[in-house]
This record gives sequence, structure tokens and C-alpha cells, in this order.
Amino acid sequence: MSPKSTMLLGALTADAASLGLHWLYDPARIAEIAEARGSSAFAPVEPAFFDGAKGYFAHAGRRAGMLSQYGEVLWLAMRVTRSEGGFDGGAYRRAYAAHFGAGGPYQGYIDRPTRAALANIADEKAETGIDDDQLPATATLPAIMAAYHGQDNLSEKARGAREVTNINPVADAYAAAFTDLLGRVLSGEDLPAAMGAAVAEADSGIRDALIDALKTDEASSTDYAERMGRACHLPMAGPVIMHILRHATGYADAVERNIRAGGDSAGRAILIGAVMGAVHGLEGPHGIPLDWVLRLTDGVAIWEDCRALAG
Repeated sequence: MSPKSTMLLGALTADAASLGLHWLYDPARIAEIAEARGSSAFAPVEPAFFDGAKGYFAHAGRRAGMLSQYGEVLWLAMRVTRSEGGFDGGAYRRAYAAHFGAGGPYQGYIDRPTRAALANIADEKAETGIDDDQLPATATLPAIMAAYHGQDNLSEKARGAREVTNINPVADAYAAAFTDLLGRVLSGEDLPAAMGAAVAEADSGIRDALIDALKTDEASSTDYAERMGRACHLPMAGPVIMHILRHATGYADAVERNIRAGGDSAGRAILIGAVMGAVHGLEGPHGIPLDWVLRLTDGVAIWEDCRALAG
């Protein structure tokens, strides 16, 4: 598989791996569960894990191996981009409403940007996104990168996809930084150099936070998330993502670090899995574990879409 294909597969696999412990804000409880199972990845979707712990159990209608709402957004953007021969905002909005709206195939948690976008699409508003700096802003990015990496209209297409749910300058700044990072690793740059260059070129309003993520002596991503925040907002999540990418030894280690950091692990997983999938590929000592791919509920269809969209 090409780096673009493993970027997509890495994002979706990391998202699914995070589902069972998503929005559990108790690292001690996560560690206890992980040590009992031998891994935090693909934990069962069990409300009992959240009993007496800080967190929000949001996925009662889902089971291990399924995608979170973030993964569903990415996979939908992939399918629309593939079927339309490129990203088309109108086609994506129609598919978004059909998939996440009443009577659609998605059954699960609906976050604030999704809820607002569905209402605005129904009202036929020209702008469907809302002023929101949370992680839904970056969920479509790997699909856009797969289709438009190296093309002049990459930024325009990425913004078009992002603004279906999020219209916010902070979200724009973080999305631009991770677009730069993904572009660099897809072009073959080594990960530390790519992170350093992307951070150096980041918007001045977010640069110091990303520099801190790369330069801090704090090696534990769980402890770093305690300091920065574990929630869905990109000023918290963006630096935590960079810290995990800086310290992880490979794909599986990055996913484990992310889940153990707690909070919105599935939202962060899209970018973490995308970067590590592009860098390390499938299988091998540092790549996406094949047995994780085999745990995906829709693994065959996901595999086919990753290869068809990205080659």
C-alpha cells in the first residue's frame, strides 16, 4: 500500500482502537483496564469502565471494532471524494445529512458541530459550520490529503471540507499546521524533521504551544495531557498530538499513548494514526498491526476505499 493509503488506514484503525475508552478522563482507570487486557486498544464498549470515574459514556449503540463519529466523518469524506472524482462540498453536505441525520445509517453520538451542521444543511444555509475550535475540524483532513497532496488547491479543498462543521480561526491554524506535517511525511521527510519544520511554519498564535510539545522534557504523554488538557478543543489536543508523535516509537505505541492520555482520544487518533500510518506503513516492527486492521467491523470496505482513493 502507498503512504497515502496507509495514512487513511492508520487514521481509521486508530480511531476504532480508541472507541472503547473514548472520553474516559481517568488515566488511572484506563491504565487499570489496559493492564488487565494487555492493551488499551480495541477495549470493549462497556459502560462499567466509566462507573465512578471522570468521563462520559457516549457509545452505547456501538461495539468494539466500529468507528467513532470522527472515523465515520473521515470515511464518509473518503467515499464522497472517491465517488465524485474529487471533493465536492455540495455532494458532501448531502451525504453528511443522509448519513448522520434522522433515519440515516449512523447510530451514535452527535457532537455540537455535527448537530449544528445538520440543522444548517436542513435550512439550506450557505455556511453550515459554526464558530467552534474542536477536533471535528480536522476529521476530514486525511481524505483531502489523499486526494490533493501536492496540488495547488489543497488548502482550498481542506477549508471547504472543514467549514462544513467548523468556521474558526484557531481551528484553521491547527488544521494548516497538520496539513503541512502530513504533506511533509507524504513527501518522504523523516518525522522529526517534518514536525520541526511544520511547527516553525505554524501560525504565530499557536506556534509556542507546539514548540512546547516538541521541546518539553516531559516524556509521559499522559502527564503532558494533564498539563495541556484532555478535551476536544484544538488548543489542548493539538499540542498533545505533537507530543505523542514526538515520543512514540511506532504506530501501536502512538495509539496506546493516545488512549492512555485519556479524554478525546478518538478525535486525536485521526491525526496521530494518519501521520504514523504514512510514516511506518502496514505491518513491520513499527507499522499498523495487521491484527488491528482485522478487528475493524467494516475492514474489507475500509481497506478497499483506502486503496481506491489513494492508490
